[in-house]
Amino acid sequence: MSTLTLRPVREDELALLAEILAELDGDAPEPLDRVRHTWEAMQAYPDYHCYFAEAEGVVVGTLSLIVFPVFSHRLARDAIVEAVVIRPSFRGKGFGRSMLQAAIELAGSKGAYKLALSSNLRRLDAHRFYDGMGFARHGVSFAIETTA
Repeated sequence: MSTLTLRPVREDELALLAEILAELDGDAPEPLDRVRHTWEAMQAYPDYHCYFAEAEGVVVGTLSLIVFPVFSHRLARDAIVEAVVIRPSFRGKGFGRSMLQAAIELAGSKGAYKLALSSNLRRLDAHRFYDGMGFARHGVSFAIETTA
């Protein structure tokens, strides 16, 4: 496997981002104007970026990472990674592990004391992958849908 790097997604790459995000569940890509609107909204937050994972100039996946201050842990910083997708043709080749390791290091370099993620209960393969990377099952996650 070649060296993997994370780099922020550029505005001119949003169509590719929509395509990759749709590969997670085999859905149709979200409309480009909606993807652009979300990407632009993310730009307003410090330390909230969507990244492409590249190996030898080829985009193999994506993730979003936010690092933010918290009142717990002696006023430390926390990090959350979400929308983690490795393109189907690159799965099982170590890119996911390299991508998340790069996200862990990036979060740490920004002062985060931990990196958290959540995963749908039905994604058992992903859970085994996260377990294998050393992520600990921590607490219980609760969610409620809003009227948005």
